[in-house]
Amino acid sequence: MRDDAPSLTARGVVLARSLLDRPTTSTGDAEVETQLAALLGQGPQPADWVGRIADRSASQFLAFLGARTEFMDSAVVVAIGAGVRQVVILGAGYDCRAMRFRTPGVQFYEVDHPATQRDKRARLAEVGAGCDDVCFVSADFTQPGMEDRVVAAGFDRGLPALLLCEGLLRYLPEQSFRALLASAAALGAAGSELAASISTNAKVDREETERELAHREHLAETGEPVLTVPPSDLAVAWVRAAGWKDLEVRDIADSRPEAGRGRLLVHAHT
Repeated sequence: MRDDAPSLTARGVVLARSLLDRPTTSTGDAEVETQLAALLGQGPQPADWVGRIADRSASQFLAFLGARTEFMDSAVVVAIGAGVRQVVILGAGYDCRAMRFRTPGVQFYEVDHPATQRDKRARLAEVGAGCDDVCFVSADFTQPGMEDRVVAAGFDRGLPALLLCEGLLRYLPEQSFRALLASAAALGAAGSELAASISTNAKVDREETERELAHREHLAETGEPVLTVPPSDLAVAWVRAAGWKDLEVRDIADSRPEAGRGRLLVHAHT
């Protein structure tokens, strides 16, 4: 994780995601994300990042990101429709689901590293985004205390919640990866849900392996190295050991083969 600057990976994701068609609630504001993406697209570094996305991806990366985004968006929409009134976004980056899916009576908590969160809040202010109803919680996911910080921000541990963990876990050391899953399970009341993406090692062809290794080398050069990519069965075991049950697990490649195998989408309950 970058300690001294906002995440370039998070910037690249919101820029690529701006190419996707996505839902919003009737009271939501999807335009905020469009404005934020336009602002983040300025300057040489993000432009270079998007160029790399285009080189990798017209098929693979956008297929993967599209499936992951659809999964997370659906989890939010379904949870809100089912009466969940607390949504916690772990490693929120420049995600704007709190505005896109804004719903009366639903409280969003965005938890992220202070450097990225400061930059995001400044940029949201620059585009005039209303986010008085969003609780921003600064946290270093390699350190303990995330639960206490979320509760201090107003989270009600007596109520069920939806917790999103998208594109985060592989950037954490194994101990922090597993600790975050356990903290998330302990945070909400019985009936809470988890929607998570997990990168795993998969048996793939040589070309795919080389492409992935090159991408990881680039991430390491930008200060955001990939640290934990377990085999899929071990990753699922870690989720269960953290206290989550009734797991539904699918590999994105099962529905979008061009995305490449090993990218899991997990839905679970406490």
